[in-house]
Amino acid sequence: MKSLFTGLLLLAAIGIQAQKKNVVKSDWLINPAGYDARVTKSGNQDEVMLENGLVRRTFKLSPNLVCIDYLNLGSGQQLLRALKPEARLTINGRNYPIGGLHGQKENAYLRREWLNQFTAGKTDFQLTNFEITAIIPYINWKSKFWATNHKQATGQRLSFHFRPGAAELEGLMVTVNYEIYDGIPLISKSLTIENKSERSFKIDRVVNEILGLVEEQSAVVGSAEKMGKQQGIYFETNYAFNNAMRYDMSDQTTHWKVDSAYTSQVNYDYQTPCLLEIYPDKAPGIMLKKGEVFNSVRTYELLMDSYDRERRGLAVRKMYQTIAPWTTANPIFMHLVSKTEEEVRTAIDQCAITGYEALILSFGSHCNVEDTAAANIKKWKEIAAYAHSKKIFIGSYSLFSSRKISDQDDVIDPKTGKPGGAFFGNAPCFGSKWGLEYRDRIKNFYKETGFDIWENDGPYPGDVCASTTHPGHLGLDDSQWRQMEIQKELYRSMNEQGVYINAPDWYFLDGTHKIAIGYREVNFSLPRENQMILNRQNIYDGTWEKNASMGWGFVPLTRGAGRKQFSSL
Repeated sequence: MKSLFTGLLLLAAIGIQAQKKNVVKSDWLINPAGYDARVTKSGNQDEVMLENGLVRRTFKLSPNLVCIDYLNLGSGQQLLRALKPEARLTINGRNYPIGGLHGQKENAYLRREWLNQFTAGKTDFQLTNFEITAIIPYINWKSKFWATNHKQATGQRLSFHFRPGAAELEGLMVTVNYEIYDGIPLISKSLTIENKSERSFKIDRVVNEILGLVEEQSAVVGSAEKMGKQQGIYFETNYAFNNAMRYDMSDQTTHWKVDSAYTSQVNYDYQTPCLLEIYPDKAPGIMLKKGEVFNSVRTYELLMDSYDRERRGLAVRKMYQTIAPWTTANPIFMHLVSKTEEEVRTAIDQCAITGYEALILSFGSHCNVEDTAAANIKKWKEIAAYAHSKKIFIGSYSLFSSRKISDQDDVIDPKTGKPGGAFFGNAPCFGSKWGLEYRDRIKNFYKETGFDIWENDGPYPGDVCASTTHPGHLGLDDSQWRQMEIQKELYRSMNEQGVYINAPDWYFLDGTHKIAIGYREVNFSLPRENQMILNRQNIYDGTWEKNASMGWGFVPLTRGAGRKQFSSL
């Protein structure tokens, strides 16, 4: 027994010495220090690597750019099994790969000794050069509210520049942008297309990410829908809407597909979902004119090291804190349905006395932010100044989608050729004359009055529009993309003015701050003690994948009078 005990002590001592030689860094969720992003080139100058101690992505530069390694440095998991193009454009019905190499026959795994045997496609976009810079903030957030994080994300940006290999695309230049962040196993990817030719190009699809990923599981039989997707990586883009109050049900871009080139897979019918492509479903026919620039969706790729729901949720929440720090702002506000200016001033005084930080003039109030007449601007500018003198922020409600404007300005149903058929039945088109004016009126009102908060109800929910007379889009094909761009630009510009935005859809990565945790409106008429308990349940259920500051719930102060005045939790 004594000899066994001595042996155990010896093994323990050896273990301690080993730990001293190989110091284990802290858990990045607890202490991200030391996980600094960097871009390095190999000794032979044929490879370039993105790495931060948590994730590593390696690219071979010749004979064309291709990703050859995607490694979770925390868990040791290799995500990549096969070479794929960096991205892909579809123009006039023809696919044009961007980067990539050809010749891999075995698609279950990749061996380094194979790499020099692969060739570049003649009509594929060819790498010309690359550049390394520091990350530039996507949104220049103006922070004036209390928040747990006021710092923008830091890290390194790697941009690969390509020229077309096909003569018919001469002048169409593409840049693939990667950003790797400090302190988190996260990489973002986006695509920029610049038309330097003398003619226009109609771009039918932009696939900005293609990955041949190691399969999550093997099954001899089973459909792609029933088989598990790769859980070692989480994808999110800034193209999401559905009013579901959750990203996974709002996502419009993540496509798990089968890989016909992977002929050695276990599944008898080749149905393993191990090919990942990122692109919007309903964004064909984008006309890129001479001198114009097209920016793809931004894809965020977060590597996971656990199946535990709480840890995975913490990782996603940390991602939002890092790349969308504005979502950590969390003002305590009161809603008021006002009829007179006197009611508003009284509510401001009440907020100052009771400790509220902000007042929002809620649905049904007499504040009309679409009215940019001089008299209306003057009135609300004075009230905003009064609120600020009391150290109270002030904002207002505004409805967009679930309303009818006119036959000329509403979304046109492609099935009937008439207004209707939208997510909310009738809804205005953001590319219509009224929609563009709505955007400008909102910007003008907030700029002139100094209002601090915008509660935008019914933001653009992805409706397509068949109109060919609306100035903001050409027709059905580009209607969703163009309306999304209008909506997102509006949110980004308001964010950069310091306006806090509460919107019931998933625009966090383009500047919004808060969304509902999930609710049923009739519950607001429950007895107060019931609604308090129910709201706490909703808070718990609604914060697995989003920070508490990203969601709201409320309890009306009086049962059955929830639309008069209520407190946000």
